Amino acid sequence: MIKRRRILLILTLSLLGAYFVYNYMYKEHRNIKTETSKIEIAAPYLLERFKTNDAESLLNTTITVIGVITNIEEGTITIDSSVHCAFNDKIIGLNINDSVKVKGRCIGYDDLFEVVKLDQCSIIK
Repeated sequence: MIKRRRILLILTLSLLGAYFVYNYMYKEHRNIKTETSKIEIAAPYLLERFKTNDAESLLNTTITVIGVITNIEEGTITIDSSVHCAFNDKIIGLNINDSVKVKGRCIGYDDLFEVVKLDQCSIIK
């Protein structure tokens, strides 16, 4: 009888442990569109913060960038030649020299091209 309870207890704890490990490893993906921005900032100022190493707190956070579109490529735009924004959806209705407000996840600074990179971006109307 005691041996049976021990086996049942070990089985229960194993299943419970497996459940928590599975939930920890396979978390739900972040939905940047529904998150609130940590900061709203002009594109040149954001670039300057990264160049002066004052932007560590912005990495992997949702931010809103304001500026003028200087380049449009398939699935991406560049704001004020300083912030590169990658979109998951197709970009429709945007033109060079349009003023925009873009929300996205800040993934870092590209030393080679000297631009800040955002992904999972969306246009805020």
